[in-house]
Amino acid sequence: MVTRFIATPLPRVQEAAADAMQAAGVFLFRNTDQFLEGERSDERIKALGLAPGDEDILAELTPITQDGKAGTQVKVETLRRGNKKGAPKHTWSAAVLDHTACLVSLLSLDDPLRRPKLPTASGAEVLIADSTSIPVRSRHFFFNTDAKPNHVIPFETAEDLVIDGSTVIPSGSLVAAFMDQASDVKNWGRGAKGKLTFKYLVLPDGTRMPLRGFVDIKGLSDKGDVIALAVLDGITGGPVGVAGLATGTGFAIPAGTLFHAEVDGQYTLRVNQMGGAGSH
Repeated sequence: MVTRFIATPLPRVQEAAADAMQAAGVFLFRNTDQFLEGERSDERIKALGLAPGDEDILAELTPITQDGKAGTQVKVETLRRGNKKGAPKHTWSAAVLDHTACLVSLLSLDDPLRRPKLPTASGAEVLIADSTSIPVRSRHFFFNTDAKPNHVIPFETAEDLVIDGSTVIPSGSLVAAFMDQASDVKNWGRGAKGKLTFKYLVLPDGTRMPLRGFVDIKGLSDKGDVIALAVLDGITGGPVGVAGLATGTGFAIPAGTLFHAEVDGQYTLRVNQMGGAGSH
């Protein structure tokens, strides 16, 4: 059992802890404001290339103030329940806490899907050229079985887009991706496949800026064929090395995974003194 204080409000820590536990191969069957609990799943372990094991992981979250700072106390325990005998093969508590703290610092504090719109900017015009590269990070853990038609997979911009000294797109802006052409691992005995496609970026005033780019992801064949996980960047045509995407019959995209998309078309935005932007 490991306990740590994270100087961040409980709702964000709870989201990050849930993503961190899933990145450890956990299938969550309890996910509330105060408790997260699940069991490491063989299906997810294989997809993530992790050490095997059937450990349960339990996280308890409590809002507290420490040294004058408001935040969340997180207690994580690795254990074995029910009829399972012996101690856990692996202890995941510290790793889950480290990953949770990393995600809290890496991604924006508020949820970009629920961010209120800002007034349209009225300052100087700034041109965003066609094919401008936009680095993006996945907001949450995604497993291939989560794929649903027309379901937004939230990403966010990984850094500010600065042009001529002006921040035209702030870090943490929502990027909408969709999983197209997804297939299940049962189809013809092969690994799961999916095509992650980036569609648009949401500007602070709510305007959608079209993006282009895709990533093909494929798991390992369950017929015993030696097939490495293939991840192809639809922008550059080259392979993308992503920590956490590994061999297995399924595939996973851990929270915080970095990809790149491109602006689809040329845009002129107005930037105000607060750094917000609006299209026209």
